Amino acid sequence: MKRIFLLFCFLWMSAIIVAQEENFKVGDSIPNFKLWLTDGTRLTQEDIKDKVVVFKFWFTACLPCVIDIPPLNELVIQMEARDDILFVAPALDRKEPIFEFLDKHPFVFKIAYSSMDVSEVFNKKQVYPSYFVIDKKGKFAYVDSGSKQSHFMPLKKAILKALEE
Repeated sequence: MKRIFLLFCFLWMSAIIVAQEENFKVGDSIPNFKLWLTDGTRLTQEDIKDKVVVFKFWFTACLPCVIDIPPLNELVIQMEARDDILFVAPALDRKEPIFEFLDKHPFVFKIAYSSMDVSEVFNKKQVYPSYFVIDKKGKFAYVDSGSKQSHFMPLKKAILKALEE
């Protein structure tokens, strides 16, 4: 009985600690990160200096993550003439399943694979899809971790604002 009580207390305290973890807020500096992209390159916080970066954290079996790909592709196409913005989609999946997925669902973001470690840092609540816009100074300009919005106007406004600054 005592073991069950101690186990219950441990689980309860763990749940409280996890629930108190907050995602980053607008204006916070981004943490260090290292992503491996499917094109064979690496991306770190040093590589994104003086650029606006749009991160979409996702995985291939996440239906909401898949549904929003076409409007995100349109957003990338609208801004393709700019050289001061990067669209990056860190996925939890390994490289092979991502390639299989992309054969059926084209996604024009730069895709990072096996990104759970970076996702755990950026997306502390582990809600998918999650979106983060990083401004040219390396600060969060937009954080959407699980609002499940059906349109991308707030994301687009945040991108345009960050590009102006």
